[in-house]
Amino acid sequence: MTLSQILIICPTKREMKSLVMLAERYDCPYLVCGLGPGSTSFELTRFIESKGAPSAIILAGVAGAYQWADVELEDVCLATSESYGDLGRQGAYGIEPIFLEGDETHTEFALEPGWRRIIKSDLIKDLGLCYGPMVTVSCVTGTKERAWDLHKRFKSIAENMEGAAAAQVCNYYQIPLFELRGISNWVCDLDKKNWRLEQAMNATAEVVAKVLGILLDRG
Repeated sequence: MTLSQILIICPTKREMKSLVMLAERYDCPYLVCGLGPGSTSFELTRFIESKGAPSAIILAGVAGAYQWADVELEDVCLATSESYGDLGRQGAYGIEPIFLEGDETHTEFALEPGWRRIIKSDLIKDLGLCYGPMVTVSCVTGTKERAWDLHKRFKSIAENMEGAAAAQVCNYYQIPLFELRGISNWVCDLDKKNWRLEQAMNATAEVVAKVLGILLDRG
């Protein structure tokens, strides 16, 4: 595997800023996919259809962590799975999934089998990564009740706004997806003065550089 076969995607230009020099140094293609699942699925599919499918995709960005998960601010986490967290209907006890008779609704996507073929447990430990399920939402969680509901339902360590869409596209094209998220804030803390965006993005960029080296070594 060459670096030119590895696509780096970030939701925003700000998140890409920490990675663009790295991508250009190694002639690695990169894409700002936009905020949210709709933009992510559109931009990623358009890239693949116009330029061909890469051998692997790294989705890098920040995320909010659930306070019940075993992670800390500025940790970098690797998603083992992704789920659409707010696709459904709002019920008395939170968001309920919708089941349509005769129709398949794909809302959960396993990522670990894909990256386990490339990165082994000892390498994950060496990288200092936390890993676990993540959940994708279109509306940032602002209450502890919803945060607990999402964490409990999906056993998720963090939430974001793009991962499940990227996972669904990668699942269709059979592309391994490495979703790396730096923890910038706690879910429900909407005061950006408390967020550690720069630190989380820089920490993520350091891990992406190491992962690129591993992928290159694996050929």
